[in-house]
Amino acid sequence: MIIEKVKNFISYNQAILVFSLLALLSIFSFVYYFIHGDILLFGDANSRLNIARGIIDNLTPGLGQLSNVWLPLPTFLMLPFIWNNYLWHSGIAGAIISMASYILGGIFLYKSAKILSNSSFASFGATLVYALNINLLYLQTTAMSEPIFITSLIIAIYHFMIWIKDYKKIINLIYAGIAIAAASLIRYEAWAVMLSSIPAVVFYLWIKTKSYKETEGKTILYATIATFGFIVWSIYLTALYGDPLYWKDEYLTPSFKSSPSSTVETFRFNYTVLQAGWEYFTTVVWMNGIIPSIFALFSIPLLILNSIKKKTFYFLPFLMLLSIFAFMILTLQRNTPINQPVLSLSNILSASTLKISEFNMRYGLTMLPFIALISTYLFRIRFVLVRMLLILLLGIQIYSYINPVYSVIYQLPIGNNIEMIPAASAVNGDDMVKWFKKHYDGGLIMISAKVHNPEMLELGYDFKTYIHEGTGKYWNTSIRQPQIYASWIILDQKDSDDAVTEYLGSSPKLKEYYNLVYNKDGLKVYKIKTQPEIIIK
Repeated sequence: MIIEKVKNFISYNQAILVFSLLALLSIFSFVYYFIHGDILLFGDANSRLNIARGIIDNLTPGLGQLSNVWLPLPTFLMLPFIWNNYLWHSGIAGAIISMASYILGGIFLYKSAKILSNSSFASFGATLVYALNINLLYLQTTAMSEPIFITSLIIAIYHFMIWIKDYKKIINLIYAGIAIAAASLIRYEAWAVMLSSIPAVVFYLWIKTKSYKETEGKTILYATIATFGFIVWSIYLTALYGDPLYWKDEYLTPSFKSSPSSTVETFRFNYTVLQAGWEYFTTVVWMNGIIPSIFALFSIPLLILNSIKKKTFYFLPFLMLLSIFAFMILTLQRNTPINQPVLSLSNILSASTLKISEFNMRYGLTMLPFIALISTYLFRIRFVLVRMLLILLLGIQIYSYINPVYSVIYQLPIGNNIEMIPAASAVNGDDMVKWFKKHYDGGLIMISAKVHNPEMLELGYDFKTYIHEGTGKYWNTSIRQPQIYASWIILDQKDSDDAVTEYLGSSPKLKEYYNLVYNKDGLKVYKIKTQPEIIIK
């Protein structure tokens, strides 16, 4: 009894320590990146904030404002905070969700590592691989979907491990299914995990029970829960757009070009399986770090040996996580543009590698749960010299954050080419925002949300000020007769995705009803005619 109480006391204090460490890292990172104005650098973060705001503040508010491509759970989680103008415009509404996810994910990763190792040292080691990842520390200060997605995966894996430990407790399989369903409403990579988890459940149940009836019944229960998110999203798309796979066109259409060089790896559409595999492996290594990636590679044979020796089935959750790798190989052959430094010794030994432009490299971070958890097998080695070496190597990676003499990990958001947004385009947008704030005197603004989400956020007006692609009759009327609703029209002739330019770029109604009041490098602002205006060039 006394021994049990001591164990509970130690376990409780370790949990408090892990929570405190995660909370401090999360808050410190937020303060640092917020002060430096970095939490809205990703265009996707701006778009996610605007989508959430558009549900409650719009010319046509409601669930119809949900994106028809991006999955909806991150949007819903922001709703309790997005109503506040400051939390919306500052990006904090999204950061709150991401920071909470980061902390929760770290706690469940520690608990999962404890199941694998029954070692406090190994569990802390694996948790540090997760918690000290500089790219996760940055993204958890933003409105991006990666932190909450990673957390949902970790929670799912934890409950799978608990269930594998005692398969008779069906509640843990139910919890795992709920976590997978949640993940499938965050990012499409989860659909690969969802599909791979069903045969894994069948396999394990059959091995343990040898009962067709029990295997069938519990598998159907799990599959019903795990596929719930996929089914709900498909129904939504069918109801609003008439196509349950409406999102697929966005991901299957070529949309990215870049100039290759000796130091930059450029996305191509004709990848073989091996080429796509190497490209995504490169992304995983850069985003998670050379050192943790080496930890993972050395841990794989340890996992295999342990599974054979002790006849455990903890390898099943790792196989499920690897399905993300397979999913990315498939999409890289279709349309998942990634631009990144070549994984070479010369780039690793150069600090300037961190300044090479990147695009979508954050996709590699979705393998962090795999890398952190499998590293548990390396950290559980009891030799003192091995443990000292592991700590030293982690220290080298941490030191590189402060003094990047070498590039042992690619660090977001170093560099000024976040998401490959051309510098000139970003400057033009900033200039237009400054001008517009000075001259705006009321009225509805017609603008393409697909292209100008960052500017819509920076302008600081209520979302119901804008006529955009998601405003139903206001948009449909304005693309034919803009003068009925729009007092201002913003169009970007240099961006082929700008829908306002597509419909009104050559329309005679612009000259008939509007004055051109701003014109800089193809970014134009028209104001409805009331009196002659001066064109700003």
